[in-house]
Amino acid sequence: MEKITIIGSGWLGLGLAKHLKENRYDVLASYRNQTTKFNLYEEGINSIKLDLNTDEIPDDIFYRDVLCILIPPSKNENYVQMISKITQNPKLKHLRQIIFISSTSVYENTPEPKNEQSTIEKESIMARSEHLFTKFTNTTILRMAGLMGENRYLSKYYKDIVENAQTIVNHIHKEDAIGIIAKIIDENIHGIYNICAPLHPTRQAVIEEQCRVLNKKEPKFVDGTTQKASILTEKIDKKIFYMYKYPNPVHFLHNSL
Repeated sequence: MEKITIIGSGWLGLGLAKHLKENRYDVLASYRNQTTKFNLYEEGINSIKLDLNTDEIPDDIFYRDVLCILIPPSKNENYVQMISKITQNPKLKHLRQIIFISSTSVYENTPEPKNEQSTIEKESIMARSEHLFTKFTNTTILRMAGLMGENRYLSKYYKDIVENAQTIVNHIHKEDAIGIIAKIIDENIHGIYNICAPLHPTRQAVIEEQCRVLNKKEPKFVDGTTQKASILTEKIDKKIFYMYKYPNPVHFLHNSL
């Protein structure tokens, strides 16, 4: 039975831990607070305390086959320093695989479609964090589009007005994100990959359907001049065979309520 450590047991990390445990992996997940510790306990997942701002990293974290790092940068002011603390450990090179969950926000904010060779914002938090892993040949960097699903859905974040309603969205459903990560672990895939739903509807189309499903009043939609780049996923789609449960963000709420 392969042993996997998950650093970051939040919304995505906990879901990944549950999925891997159900598929007969030996999972060890980190926690910083008692709430997360309890959530892991409720799911029967082995846990270990880790606060990268203050704690030394226990050796047990690295005595595994795979290390998954799912720390959201928005909630951590010292994000790059936290990631650096992990990558400075020499035990990392002995792992079969390191998976770092990055973001498509790493790309320059231009309207051209983005693949893995597109220009990145080199001084961004995510680009600087990704760079810390370049010295390891056993690394997989997954640039996630906007994570949605369950209690996260686009219309939740708009009340009265939706600006730039005709711009496209780049989203990935939580279930598909977890499924793709699991597939990458199972097949020991290395490299840098964009992870995004294959279809890119407009912001308006997504919100209109969600309002219909939720039986809530639609906000006012306002067109704009902003053009958002579509995130291209040909590289991962050629590398693994994965059937998306939610290929179209318009339907993310279907079967989720």
